Amino acid sequence: MKGYGFLTAVPLRAEPSDRAEMVNQLLPGDTLEVLRQEEKWSLVRLDYDGYEGWVDNKQYLPFDSAAALAERGFLGTPYLWGGRSRSGIDCSGLTQVCFKAMDVWLPRDASQQFTCGVEVCPCDPRLDDLAFFQNDQGRIVHVGICLGDGRIVHASGYVRIDTLDRQGIFDGIAYTHRLHSIRRVVK
Repeated sequence: MKGYGFLTAVPLRAEPSDRAEMVNQLLPGDTLEVLRQEEKWSLVRLDYDGYEGWVDNKQYLPFDSAAALAERGFLGTPYLWGGRSRSGIDCSGLTQVCFKAMDVWLPRDASQQFTCGVEVCPCDPRLDDLAFFQNDQGRIVHVGICLGDGRIVHASGYVRIDTLDRQGIFDGIAYTHRLHSIRRVVK
């Protein structure tokens, strides 16, 4: 079952206790099926190798879209050119990591990600559409994930949510990025 994320390595325990033996680790990008959920612990099975064990409920993050993972798991993360973790992340790293968790492959850079999916009307972006932004020469220089309600989650200074319209990203004071296009990436 897709929809659980790990922002750091998380211990998988033999029993539902912090003192129990660690039998495996859940890593960022791993997906799992929840077999049984209790108040503090969940018994899970890893999709990759079928390994089962217990994980503390506070240590994994349920999500149902790439945008939800970006919003719940990375909001406030500092911008770091080339970064792809909670320690620091750039705009295309954010989209790549969040879509990977949804089992959708994206290339590393925004200009490369622009070649994925199909272009859609910028008048009505949906949840998980990718919004691409251009510099003065028309080159793709930024990407973010649409939240579907006139907002976008993106990494600019830090992972943040701003307003998105046909002009671009508005941070409450000024337009910071000029919209090039919206693309829909499907699995």
